[in-house]
Amino acid sequence: MEFRVDPDTWFVFSIFFISGLGLFIVGFIAIPYILRKKQIERLQFKFDRKSDRFEKVEKKISHRRETQLEKNNQKLKSDLKVSLREIVKNNRHQFETLTFFSDFEKIYPNFTLSLQKIIPNITSNELKLCALLRMNLSAKEVSELLNITPDSVNKARYRLRKKIGLQAKDDLDLFLLNISNSSH
Repeated sequence: MEFRVDPDTWFVFSIFFISGLGLFIVGFIAIPYILRKKQIERLQFKFDRKSDRFEKVEKKISHRRETQLEKNNQKLKSDLKVSLREIVKNNRHQFETLTFFSDFEKIYPNFTLSLQKIIPNITSNELKLCALLRMNLSAKEVSELLNITPDSVNKARYRLRKKIGLQAKDDLDLFLLNISNSSH
């Protein structure tokens, strides 16, 4: 018995076999690629969603922290004003005055540095005067705290205006307030 295959049949069979083998190879490569690509897209979507949630939570925490810091800052400012009034009322100078200035630096941390940038040759007494003027104290209250006369306070204010270079129309108190606001 002789087994003979017709050449046309052999050709068709070879075409089907090669096509099937080609489809198998494409399927073996393409299907995992497509599945992996979909999995990566799902993971990216989950990551983006978690990232958005994380940012929202982080913003919420940051906002709460800022709100708490603002409340603490307002409390410190009011405590500072109360402390200052007690110093003026009780006429105790040395220890409480030092405490006041250290508390002032906590509330307005860049105030002194900003003033020193504007006026490089500012003295420590002028810095104290600026801090007290920033607290919106009258010449009489400042004179009691610094143990000088109200006229001396006015002269010191005048010299300070000259040193800063303010014009007659410019307000020294407003200038000092803007320094402390820009330092936050």
